[in-house]
This record gives sequence, structure tokens and C-alpha cells, in this order.
Amino acid sequence: MNVPRKRVILAWHRWLGILSAIFLLSVSITGLVLNHTERLGLDSIKIRNDFILNQYGMASGSQISAYPTEGDNFIAHLDGQLFYNTDPLVPALKPISIVQSENLSVILTTDSLILLTPEGQLAEKLSATELPWDALSAVGKNENGETILVGSDGNWQTNPSWIDFEPYEGSYSVTPLSSIELTSEQRNELLANYQGEGVPLYRVLLDLHSGRLFGWGGRTLMDLSAIAVILLVSSGLLGWLRKSRRISEPKSDS
Repeated sequence: MNVPRKRVILAWHRWLGILSAIFLLSVSITGLVLNHTERLGLDSIKIRNDFILNQYGMASGSQISAYPTEGDNFIAHLDGQLFYNTDPLVPALKPISIVQSENLSVILTTDSLILLTPEGQLAEKLSATELPWDALSAVGKNENGETILVGSDGNWQTNPSWIDFEPYEGSYSVTPLSSIELTSEQRNELLANYQGEGVPLYRVLLDLHSGRLFGWGGRTLMDLSAIAVILLVSSGLLGWLRKSRRISEPKSDS
């Protein structure tokens, strides 16, 4: 074997060894921990990290939108679900406005109207098929302070009980819906009420062990790393066999 070719093979062997070492460390450490699942209580430890939740297709705390209502209460939205404080309320799109009416809180989305009691209980939900507009784009106030509903096919005015809707052609102004930041305790309680306590640490380690935690890319990387280890072991054994044969061959007398 000439020297340049030998250097290329050695360099190739070295880099494969470095890359596969990372794979072997990950597999070894996670395998060791998984082998003591019961002793370490991995099933009882729940993970609520945003990255981990997103990897499992679960909504995370960073996706919560929250809006103030009367008192210290709030309306929240997460993954197609509305909440009154941290309690699940009804499936719906994100609110575009929240209006306080006579003994009612009214949540308006582009395709529905949701009425709540003062205690935050669902009184009624009306869909677009039950409303005079096809889609709601904004909610404003006229100069008398009356609520104006801005639809895709016209504007509407409602009575205080939100039963009747009349066409409206006057002026109005729109104030964007203000949002608030929830505390970490409120976010965690809301998430727990919506999707449980999180992902078990055992499941996360098992998927990290197989590469599934990072989707098809992680599985492909683990497959390539396993192939690299096979090549390293095979090339090492072949090199050892060649060297053993050269040593065992008798030298011819000159």
C-alpha cells in the first residue's frame, strides 16, 4: 500500500471513529439509564419542555394566547381550544374580541360567537351558519359606545342580550384585543388540564436512544452511525487479519 493511500484510509478511519463515538456515547448512556427504569422512576418524571412537547406534536406553553376579562380572570387560547382561566371551555378559533355585556361575557372569533355567564360557564355557542355574517373580521364601537360587528359582507349592530342583529352603516372605531402574559404556574396548570402532565422521561430517553426524538433525521443519523461502527469494526478486523498473516508467514531464505 502506498503512503498517500494509507494516509487517506487512516484519516477516514479517524473521522469515522470520532463521529461514531458520539453515537456510541448516546446509545450507551441512554441504554444504561433505561436499564434501571423502575429504580430511577423514569415513568413518574414528566417533561414539559417546549422543545420536547413540540417534538411529540403537543402544544407547548409558548403557544398560549391570553386575554383579560373582568376582575382577575382571563380567556386563553391553545391549539384550537378556549379556556376560562385554566379550565377548558370550548373548541374555537383564536378570539378577535371579548365584549362585556349585561350579565354576559361575549367571545367573538371569525366564525363563532360564544356567550359566557358571569361565572365563566358556557351559555351558548353560535356558529357562522347561525349568524348573519359569513366571517367576522373585527369588532368596533360607534360614537355611542355600542358594539359594531364588522363582517366580510357588511357591518352589524346587536342588542345588549346578543339575540338580534341589525345591519349598520355608520362610522365606528376598532381597538385591537389586548393580551396578557400568564405566570409559569398558570401556563403549567392550563397545559395539565389540556393534555395531561407532560411526556414521561422514559419515553423521551427511549426515543433519544433510537433517534426517533428528532424524527426521520434522527433515525437516519442513528442508522448512518451504526453503519459507521460496522465499517470501523470490519476494517479493524481485516487490518488485524492481514497483519497476523504477514507475521505468521515464514521468511524465505535469500
